[in-house]
Amino acid sequence: MKALNTVMGLALAGLAILALGTAMAMWYETLRVNTYVETGEVKVAWADWQCSDEGPDPQLPDSDFHNDEGKDVAQCIVEPEVYDGEGNAVKVNITLMNAYPGYNPVITLTVENIGTIPVKLLNYDLTDGGYDNQALSVTITVPEDTQLHPEGTHDITINIAVLQTASEDSTYSFGLEFTYAQWNEVP
Repeated sequence: MKALNTVMGLALAGLAILALGTAMAMWYETLRVNTYVETGEVKVAWADWQCSDEGPDPQLPDSDFHNDEGKDVAQCIVEPEVYDGEGNAVKVNITLMNAYPGYNPVITLTVENIGTIPVKLLNYDLTDGGYDNQALSVTITVPEDTQLHPEGTHDITINIAVLQTASEDSTYSFGLEFTYAQWNEVP
């Protein structure tokens, strides 16, 4: 019996060596992959800006205010204030000078996607300063679909009305902030 166990053990060892020899003699080839991931860039800038006050002062519609004489008393100035490192306007300054009750300029700001992936408007908000809704009425209008593909643009309008309750010889200030995010993160 001992001899039979020894013979069977040797036979199994021989089969194992034979199988190992076959595996060692097998031809093979390995394929490899190098992977590089380059991410896109979310980047927007103000591409254009303008004010509706380009002559006689615009007046608040559907009100007792009028400018039938075509007076050009107030002034609306829209100019870039901050640029990014590449020279793109990322903040504009809107200044209304010599404004008075009934004065109603509409500012149009053009946003451009200067990044590499589509973006959407995530949110917008009044920021800096103390917005006085007793002296000013501000209405912001954004497109229904704010998605911008690279090099795409859309307009945002800011309608500012100086109300009857505004004080003489006063300064009112406020800021607006528009935040854009990659399109698939905005509901």
